[in-house]
Amino acid sequence: MNRLAIFLLLFLLGGTAFSQEQPFRKLFNSPYLQLGGNGQLMHRYSDVDKIHHDTKAKNLFLSVNGKLNDSFRYGFLLEFVNPSVQEFWGEWTADKAFNLKVGQFKSPFTLESQYVPATLETASYSRTIANLVGYAGEDDVLKAQNNKNNFGRDAGIMASGELISLDNHNLIQYSIGLFQGTGVTTGETNNNRDFAGMLLFKPVKQLRIGGGAYFGQATYYKAGEEVLDDHVRNRWYLSADYNSERFTARAEWVNGNDGGIKKEGVYALGLFYIIPKKLNVLGKIDYYNRNKDVNADVFDYTCGINYYFYPQCRVQLNYTYSDYSKEWGAKNSNVVFAQLQVAF
Repeated sequence: MNRLAIFLLLFLLGGTAFSQEQPFRKLFNSPYLQLGGNGQLMHRYSDVDKIHHDTKAKNLFLSVNGKLNDSFRYGFLLEFVNPSVQEFWGEWTADKAFNLKVGQFKSPFTLESQYVPATLETASYSRTIANLVGYAGEDDVLKAQNNKNNFGRDAGIMASGELISLDNHNLIQYSIGLFQGTGVTTGETNNNRDFAGMLLFKPVKQLRIGGGAYFGQATYYKAGEEVLDDHVRNRWYLSADYNSERFTARAEWVNGNDGGIKKEGVYALGLFYIIPKKLNVLGKIDYYNRNKDVNADVFDYTCGINYYFYPQCRVQLNYTYSDYSKEWGAKNSNVVFAQLQVAF
């Protein structure tokens, strides 16, 4: 663990270099063109992997956003560590009650999936989300189809908006769309379109409660079969989150069906700012069952800390203990993540 301690110390000392405002931030800062970017450098220690320590660049994103007028916005997002075009979209806004978005972007599929790595509270997504929502989990059938981390994104068309104004917020948020179902920059593999939808209620400004569904297909080799074929990829989920200046809580349950294999996941997260906008601590419990017929499940217990040395720039430290069932076939593990994030 000495290497890990040195790694963190260097990160903390390096943060002083950002004590002055970056002039570059102001170079492209108009409503019509905004450049941004972020990257994460991660050190990972695992007591069960053959290579215990591993340091590498995890993500490097560059974004371009803006608007042509008050009704039309656009966006592009590139990832350079594993080169891919993550987003390219245009969005027309008629009113707060109706927006129409076309292109490649995050589908309306769970709350955690709407976070990007730069805003996610932990150093990695929940195992539930990584495997059931189109990321890079070992059981994610969408990754099996195109061998990419899709970050919850797909090509399609989506309508969204907010309805019923209250004193200081809107009561209903909705998103509904049709998607190709193949992930980022991947051609169609069948003649079906996938459906994704989310409906959230906000009884008070800080609280959202709701859920949604995803119905579609993916093309991959099913376990035990040697034929590449289309298989059902369906999801149902319930979601809730609470956000205030000092405290954040979120919980989601996801039920899935991949080619007849029933899967399930649920996680709960709590985060508290010890120093507002500077230092927070968190805890998360994540349960994932990749085959409910045989109860091949695992519990992940995570605690962590985030230190922001500059807006959007932080050092993260996470510890995760994973408790695998016998049916899963893996050793219980202790994993430590130390991550440096720089953004502009």
